[in-house]
Amino acid sequence: MPSSGNPDRIFNETLIEKLEELKGGARDMQSVEILPTMRDGFASVDVARSWELRAYACAANDSFDNAEECFECALRLKCSDTKVMVRWLAMLGVTGQADKVKEKFVQFRSSLDGDLIAMGAAIHVLGYVGLLHDAFHLRERVAALGGEPGPDVIGGEFWLGTPPDLGIAEPLSAKKYSDPWPCGAYKFSLADAEEILADQGLSTDAWSEPIGCALRFLRCRGLKVVAVRSSFIPHLDGPSSMHFQLVVQAKPDVCWDAEWEFCGVLVEESFLVIDSGAASIAFIPTLMESSIANLA
Repeated sequence: MPSSGNPDRIFNETLIEKLEELKGGARDMQSVEILPTMRDGFASVDVARSWELRAYACAANDSFDNAEECFECALRLKCSDTKVMVRWLAMLGVTGQADKVKEKFVQFRSSLDGDLIAMGAAIHVLGYVGLLHDAFHLRERVAALGGEPGPDVIGGEFWLGTPPDLGIAEPLSAKKYSDPWPCGAYKFSLADAEEILADQGLSTDAWSEPIGCALRFLRCRGLKVVAVRSSFIPHLDGPSSMHFQLVVQAKPDVCWDAEWEFCGVLVEESFLVIDSGAASIAFIPTLMESSIANLA
């Protein structure tokens, strides 16, 4: 560890930086090589932190099994540290391992209970990978404990690590519409969404499968997802469906080319929740990137 500087600050800033790098999937070899040096420096101060840094070094090289083993070592040293648990969930989330997020959340849920900050962070991880059922009930628990519940699961925006700078939306056209949008008077709840899944014989975790696939797809192409939005689409001639927008830090043409390519992946994977029309996925560029593109 560097001889100067607060260890807590250095550790936190390093992990935030590495989490952002993991989102995009691009391997900066110089950055990856720095982590072992910092890990060894922390070994004499805080062994658990040393293992966490080792975990991120493994994840940066897509060695996710080794990364999990490192987190297990860290958690054995700090068995009740909810921060380690949340950082483990975040690593799994940004790398699109939705099934692992579910597995670890079930394992950590009782330990997280009562730590409002950790619970709030876990809500964002769950929402980010499409585990809306778990996010909703954890959000209700936070509210029951008197905490700030955070984003609404239906119509919410979920992010991990550094809050996304999505830019400022330009004002909509001054054109007035005589008829309200279909969703204007439409009341939609998680129970409605779960009923849609039940009608298709799907579990409440079904949304997370294509979302995790999309996150992995974008990482493989070096594209960073800064937020995931969940909302609903009302249909006059049938049940409503869930719609997920993955906000990508890329110019519109790059983003839409990726979306077009991902359509082929969805056809190959044949997720029933997508094929049945119960859910849809779109990639959208950040408003900031759109503004830059418009000015170019």
